[in-house]
Amino acid sequence: MNTINAYKKAVKTKYETAKAGKFSDYLINPSPAKIKKLCALLFEINMDFVDKGIFDRFFNFEEKENKIKQIEKFDTDKFRPFVNFLIKNTDITQIESLNLIAVLVDFSPRPYVKFRNGDYDDNKGIVSVKISADKNKLNVTDFIQGLEPVKRFSLRGKVIIGFLVLLVFTSLGYSLKSICFPNKNGMIWVENHYEVVGYDEVKNKEDVKTINQFELDHFRKISVCDTTTFFKNGSHDLPMVWYGKEPITGKYEYFSQPGLHPITGKTLKKISPYIIKKYIVNK
Repeated sequence: MNTINAYKKAVKTKYETAKAGKFSDYLINPSPAKIKKLCALLFEINMDFVDKGIFDRFFNFEEKENKIKQIEKFDTDKFRPFVNFLIKNTDITQIESLNLIAVLVDFSPRPYVKFRNGDYDDNKGIVSVKISADKNKLNVTDFIQGLEPVKRFSLRGKVIIGFLVLLVFTSLGYSLKSICFPNKNGMIWVENHYEVVGYDEVKNKEDVKTINQFELDHFRKISVCDTTTFFKNGSHDLPMVWYGKEPITGKYEYFSQPGLHPITGKTLKKISPYIIKKYIVNK
């Protein structure tokens, strides 16, 4: 079983590469304000259920309020331990904070309970999660440990229990995928979707992303026309299409989910009536 110190070391190692990646503006010389801005950005574009749970555990969101605004209003100084941990090698004791840092630097597997049940190769930075009948078996108890007590019949308690159950199934799905594709430890963009690949098989390592099951299943480049359904229930606040520019021609490309453009890494924008009218209907 991997220790919390191994998790901290692995997250710090991942930071050294992440600070030169897509979010280098926030990570290469981090400050509490930059960390908070990165949290808001990643929460908006991140559709992973487990990561949403990590955000919820740290920020303790009020369900009736806009979560992005809650992040923006969050006490900036509470991110100072994040900065000290990343660049001053100070310790960080709160597991909720450590798991959120893992999200910020895109360390996988996360959260710690998932890392704890894997075999970590300190030289290669690779974790493989096992499914077996022994002590490494993923189970609900592992995920409950360390959580604060909740009232048995409270709404928050029900939400947390539901999250735990889905977290277990998500972890099992991740592990089964590792068994079915033992040499596939990343994914790359192919024409209009992501495909799993072996990291060592790809010449340009920068093209390889950490496997994200949601993006594998749902993130697609799509064709649109004047009959496309752009908004859910006709509400402009509920877009079903996002767009970004093709890196060579500069023409708009359209996608089925929010996130980052698979080639440029820039944040995709929500479709708007203006874009529809100017670039789709009247093109």
